[in-house]
Amino acid sequence: MNEWGIWFLLSCKRYLKKASFLVILLALPAGTFFIRSREKKENMEIRIAVCVEGETENSLEGELADRLVDMGESSLFRFYKCDSEERVKAEVASRRAECGYFLSAGLLDRLEQKDYRRCIRVFSAPSTVLAPLSTEVVFSALMELYGKDIFVDYIMEQQEIGETAAAVGVDDERLKEQAASLYDKWKDNGSTFRFEYQNIDSEGRGAFLKEQAVNVFPVRGIVAVYLFIVGLYSAVMVGTDEEKGLFLPLHYWKRRGGELAVLAAPVFLAALSGLGALASGGRLEGLGKEAKAMGIYVFAVCVISYVVKVFFRKPQVVCCLIPLFLVGSLVFSPVFVDIGQLFPALEWMEKMFLPSYYLRAF
Repeated sequence: MNEWGIWFLLSCKRYLKKASFLVILLALPAGTFFIRSREKKENMEIRIAVCVEGETENSLEGELADRLVDMGESSLFRFYKCDSEERVKAEVASRRAECGYFLSAGLLDRLEQKDYRRCIRVFSAPSTVLAPLSTEVVFSALMELYGKDIFVDYIMEQQEIGETAAAVGVDDERLKEQAASLYDKWKDNGSTFRFEYQNIDSEGRGAFLKEQAVNVFPVRGIVAVYLFIVGLYSAVMVGTDEEKGLFLPLHYWKRRGGELAVLAAPVFLAALSGLGALASGGRLEGLGKEAKAMGIYVFAVCVISYVVKVFFRKPQVVCCLIPLFLVGSLVFSPVFVDIGQLFPALEWMEKMFLPSYYLRAF
């Protein structure tokens, strides 16, 4: 092992002997695990009542209600059935349901006859803001079920398609089957029917949620800022050691390498803590991808922190700059909110803070 490796290992040992630093390392993954457990216990689902008029067997309205209920945990909205229109109204009035839907009987016939008035009724409280979002989900599910009929009818009405099919020996029944098969293919691959809305504070960036529960604690953003601040703190400690003459016996280049090794030690330990926090917070996106991204980010943190230390020279000055970097990273990097989406004129500010580049990689 070369001298730099020895400096690195000794520095790791030095920091692990500090009770305060060890507590900080363990606090982040423990904290994210606790917060995630609390989030799971809290009921984050949005309850929506659904009622079908008349018989539901082999009917479009019955299939639609079943499709909505079967979404289950894959959706932010949890649809559940009620046995009457009055029951739906009562659920909404008592706020046990955010809103409710009443599906009229003979929905398929009414759609084919273009009789759309009151075929699907929505009941919602005046204070709710989520009824329009749930309506998108309902009509997305309706189009999955009814869209095939529209598509097949459209294909059969096209004279050119019929003539081309007849020329190659495809009769009407076969053409209908092929049209239906193609519809199912494009329906199921997720490119046609998809409900999306934008949430700008779940993970500190403009993350798109595709019918799934929101994880409100910005684990990755906190980890990114945490590593950056640890790197700056390590730069302060290296500057302090340098003032004490710790590196004077070393040759110039070995001195620089030793300083970098000492600076990298706590950042490396913090990176392990950060990976543990991502894992305990349920935000780990594959160990290989995370390790590669974390390795690049750790290297960047070490280099930037060392450059700041060399440029300002005095560890006291670097120490005074840490609150500035901390607040700037939390405000302008996409940790809690994406400031560029709220205020486009300030979008350039995030490029001044290193955590932004790590967060934008995910």
